[in-house]
Amino acid sequence: MNFLSVFNPFGMAFSAVLVLPHIIYRRKHTIDKTVYTNKAMYYIDRMGRFMSLLLMSLHSDVLERGFTEPKELMERFWIISTAVMLLSYLLLWALFLKRERKAVAGLIVAVSATIIIFSGILQVNTLLFAAGFIYLAGEIYIVRRHFIR
Repeated sequence: MNFLSVFNPFGMAFSAVLVLPHIIYRRKHTIDKTVYTNKAMYYIDRMGRFMSLLLMSLHSDVLERGFTEPKELMERFWIISTAVMLLSYLLLWALFLKRERKAVAGLIVAVSATIIIFSGILQVNTLLFAAGFIYLAGEIYIVRRHFIR
């Protein structure tokens, strides 16, 4: 068993880029958790986020087949398409940090969930695919409740 059979270096890098803006935002802003009336949805969001990041970074070999044939081409397509989506994700975060708007927050959720779900599809990783939908459901709730003020 070698390093790359367990760890996905590109997935780890993509996961780090996905979580970094959240960390920066949480450091600069205090979040009023009382607006989240449904605590189960709040924890579903957290569970979906961390499951997605973990499954993008590690190969679990549970309900995971890897890239379809031709593997090199599909892996290259995944890396390039995910990098492009991550660039748009970071640009949306830059806009959001400048002026917090609900529409931009919704686009951030859509792009990040698309990255995760798309990665699950291309890697034929059922758990990552499912975690993407769990993350999407939780994030939609969080964004809707955050902008209730």
